[in-house]
Amino acid sequence: MRRNSAFALGFTILLSAFLLFQVQPIISKYILPWFGGGPGVWTTCMVFFQLVLFAGYAYAHLLTKLPERGQVLLHCGLIIGAICTLPIEPSDAWKPVGDADPINAILLLLAVKVGLPYFVLASTSPLIQVWHLRQTGGGNPWRLYALSNLGSLAALLTYPFIVEPAWDVSFQTWVWSGLFILVALLLMFHVSRDAKRARMLPEVPLEGETVSEFSDVEVRWYHRPLWLLLPALGSALLLAATSHVCQDVAVIPFLWVVPLSLYLISFIITFDHSRWYVPFAWALPAVVILAITAVLPNLPEHLDLRGQFPNWPEKVRNFLPRAFDQNLKPNYLYELAWAFGAMFFGVMLCHGELTRLKPSPKHLTQFYLIMSAGGAVGGLLVSLVAPHKFVTYVEWPIALTACFALAIIVLIRTLWSIPWHLPRWLSLLLLALPLTVAGGWMIKRWAFLEDPKVAQARNFYGTIAVEESYDSESDTRSLLLYHGSITHGIQNFGPMVDAAPASYYGAHTGIGIAINTTKGKPGAKVGVLGMGTATIASYAEPGQTYRIYEINPQIVDFAEKHFTYLRDMQQRGAKLEVVVGDGRLALEREPPQQFDVLLLDAFSGDSVPVHLLTTEALAIYERHMKPDGIIVYNVTNRYLRLKQVLEQVGKARGWSSGFVSTYEDGDHYSTDYLLLSKNKAFLDSLPAPDPDEEPYPDTGVTKPWTDKYHNLFQVLDRG
Repeated sequence: MRRNSAFALGFTILLSAFLLFQVQPIISKYILPWFGGGPGVWTTCMVFFQLVLFAGYAYAHLLTKLPERGQVLLHCGLIIGAICTLPIEPSDAWKPVGDADPINAILLLLAVKVGLPYFVLASTSPLIQVWHLRQTGGGNPWRLYALSNLGSLAALLTYPFIVEPAWDVSFQTWVWSGLFILVALLLMFHVSRDAKRARMLPEVPLEGETVSEFSDVEVRWYHRPLWLLLPALGSALLLAATSHVCQDVAVIPFLWVVPLSLYLISFIITFDHSRWYVPFAWALPAVVILAITAVLPNLPEHLDLRGQFPNWPEKVRNFLPRAFDQNLKPNYLYELAWAFGAMFFGVMLCHGELTRLKPSPKHLTQFYLIMSAGGAVGGLLVSLVAPHKFVTYVEWPIALTACFALAIIVLIRTLWSIPWHLPRWLSLLLLALPLTVAGGWMIKRWAFLEDPKVAQARNFYGTIAVEESYDSESDTRSLLLYHGSITHGIQNFGPMVDAAPASYYGAHTGIGIAINTTKGKPGAKVGVLGMGTATIASYAEPGQTYRIYEINPQIVDFAEKHFTYLRDMQQRGAKLEVVVGDGRLALEREPPQQFDVLLLDAFSGDSVPVHLLTTEALAIYERHMKPDGIIVYNVTNRYLRLKQVLEQVGKARGWSSGFVSTYEDGDHYSTDYLLLSKNKAFLDSLPAPDPDEEPYPDTGVTKPWTDKYHNLFQVLDRG
C-alpha cells in the first residue's frame, strides 16, 4: 500500500514539475515577438515565475496548517479555478500598443494567462512531500525534491530538441493545457486522500533513516538567513549568465534552457544525497573557473606577467614567465562554455552549502518557503534593480565574484575542520592558496575594468555605449556606437574624412546597391527598422523621405546627440520621420507607406528578433512596398545563418531573392545582405558571388518560419 502511494505521489510530482518548467519556454517564446525579441523578455518572465514559485511555497506552508476539510475545499477550489483559465494561449489583444512599459505589460499578461495554473503547480512539490511523509510514515522527502527537479530538467531538455521543432507554439499551449488538467485531477485525488488519512491516523510516526538523519539537526540563528542568501546568489548568477549569453548570441529557448538545466542539475545532485557534494572538491576548481570567467572580457591576449609587478624584487619576478599568450574564447562556443561552466560551479556551491543546512522534515515547508524567497530576491535584483542602477551588465562579474568569495570561504572552512594532520593540511593549503591568491588578483585587476565611454546607457532592450577613438596621423576622430559588444555604426570627423557611408552601409553592400535605385528620385521613400547611428541617412537626397522605426528610445537619443547623420540629411532637404516603438507592430497599424526600399536592421548585438523574419512579418511589409520595391535584410551575424530562412520566407510569399556578401576593408565591415524583390531585372543585376570564397553555410532549412514556428537552434553556427 505504501509503495503504491509513493509511486502515485512520485508520478504526480514528476509530471507537475515537468509542466512547471515546460510552460516557461512555451509562453516566453509566444510573447517574445510582441515585446521586441530581446533578452529582457526572458529575464522578466523568469522573475515572474520565481515570484509565483515563492507564492506557491508560501501557500503550501500555510495550507498544511489548516484543518483537513479546509485543505480539501481550498485546494480543490483553487485547482478548479486554474482549470477555468485554460487554455494558456494569449490572444492578439495582449499585443502592446504605444510605448507602454514592457515589463508591466509582460507581468500582467503572465499573471492573467498562466498565473493561477503555475501557482497550483508551484505549490505541488512541498505539498506532495508532506503528503508522502503522512501516507508512507517517513521516507526521504529530499529525494522527492530531487525527483521534482528531474522532471523540470526533462521539460527543459525536451523543449528545444523535441517540442519546439515538432509543433508550433500555439499547439504547444493546448497540449500543455491538456496535461495540466490531468495533473489537476491527480492533485484533487491526493489532497482528498491525505485529508481522509489524517482524520483516521492523526499521528503518523516518521520513520526511515533519512528522517532520523535530520530530525536532530538544530536550526541555529544563522541558518534561516543562509536559506535565503544562498539561493538568492544562485538565482542571481543564473539570470546574469542567461542575460550575458543572450545579449550577443540569440534570444532562443536553447540558450534559455541550458543554464536553467544546469541550475536544476545542481539541485538534483545536492539534494539526492550528501555524498555527491564534497565541498573542497567543488570549491577548488570553482575558484579557477569563476576567476577566469569574471575577467575574460577584459583579459589581454598578450600578457607580460613580469610587467604586472614592477615593484617586486627582480629575483622574484624572474620566476614568472615573461609573456603569456592566450585565446581562451576563439569562438562563441568557448564563450558559452566558460559562462555556463562558471555558472554551474557557482550554483553547485550555493546549493551544496544549502543542503548542508537542511533542517528536520518538520521544518520542510518553511525551508522551501525561505529558499524560494531567496530565488525570487536574486531574480528581482538582476532583472528589475540592476537595469535601473547599472549602465552595463555588471551584475555578471559581481555574481561571479560573490561565488568566488563563497568558494574561498568553503576552502577555509574545510581546512579549518579537517583533523590535524600536518602533511595533509599543508598539501591542501599549498594547492588552494596559490589558486585563490591568483584568482583574487585577476578579479581585482580585470573583472571590473571599463574603457572610457563618451556615453552609455541601459534599459529593457540592452546596453548601448558611444566610444571615441583618434587617429593622429590623419587627424581623424571617430565615434562608434556599441549595442552589447557589437558595433552598430561609426562616424568619422576630420579634415580628410570621406563623407561616404561606412561600417555596414557602404555603396558596394547589399543595402548600398538597393538604395542606389532611389538615386535622383526626389519622391523616393525609404523605410528602416533599426536606427543605430542612422548611417543609412547619409544616402538621403533632397525631396526624399526616410522613415526610421526604433524600439529603443535611448538609441534615438544617442543618434541625435552624438552623431550628425540625421541633422545632415535634413539640412540637405530630405524629410525625416522617426517612429519610436516596435517596427513590425507600428507597420501593422499604419496605412500603406509605399516604400521604394525597406531595410530590416533591428538586431541588438548579434541577437535576432525572430518576429521580423517570419511569413506573417513579410505579409505586413508587402502592404507597405511599391510594386518594384526592395526589402533588404541585414543578416550579418557571427552565430546565426539566416540566408536560407529568408529565402524560404520570401518563396512562400511569392518573392524572389538575391544575396550580396562583402568583406572587411578599412572602415567597411564584412556584411551579408538578403534582398527580396519582385523586380527580376534588379535581382539579376546583383554581383555574382566570388567563386574563390567559402560558400555561405547550408543550414538545411526547407520550411518557412512563421510567428508560431521557428527554430533558431537549427541555424546556430556550431562550427
